[in-house]
Amino acid sequence: MIYVFKQWLVSVKHYALMCLLLSGPDRLVVNLPNILLSLFCYCLIGFALVDEQRSYLTIIMQIALELSLLALVSYIGLRGGNLLSRLPQTFSALLGVNIIISVVSIPVYRLLTQDFNSQGEPNSTALNITMAVIFWNLAVMSQIFKQAFNINTLPSALISFIYFLVFQFMVFWFF
Repeated sequence: MIYVFKQWLVSVKHYALMCLLLSGPDRLVVNLPNILLSLFCYCLIGFALVDEQRSYLTIIMQIALELSLLALVSYIGLRGGNLLSRLPQTFSALLGVNIIISVVSIPVYRLLTQDFNSQGEPNSTALNITMAVIFWNLAVMSQIFKQAFNINTLPSALISFIYFLVFQFMVFWFF
């Protein structure tokens, strides 16, 4: 068990490096326990969003929707290039960077909702920080797609942006 946890910590290090655009999915040690630990942590972090407007079930459903879309995009992109053997690494990388970015973005979300609730309109600084986090997330996802799919930056950025739009529309539509 300790060996699995140590392997997962190495993966977390690479997730953080990927968030800084310094590493890629090819450096991950991927096995089922690592992915399950990452999934468990992502759910725990997601539970920090539970409030009057979101229940545990809503958060779990949004996480399932997000991870399903990421898996689908990864599968389609990798299948198109006959690179399906990279699917576990790509999915693990996307899950892991979402953990790191969520840890950073949840305090921003709390700041934004607290500021919005107290003043009636959001603080421009909080909105700017939110936009920076969104662009950061898109850049990191684009880098992962670029390396995993063996494509150029522009198509990978387009894939990330379309994923983001589809996910936001689905969240708005279903939740």
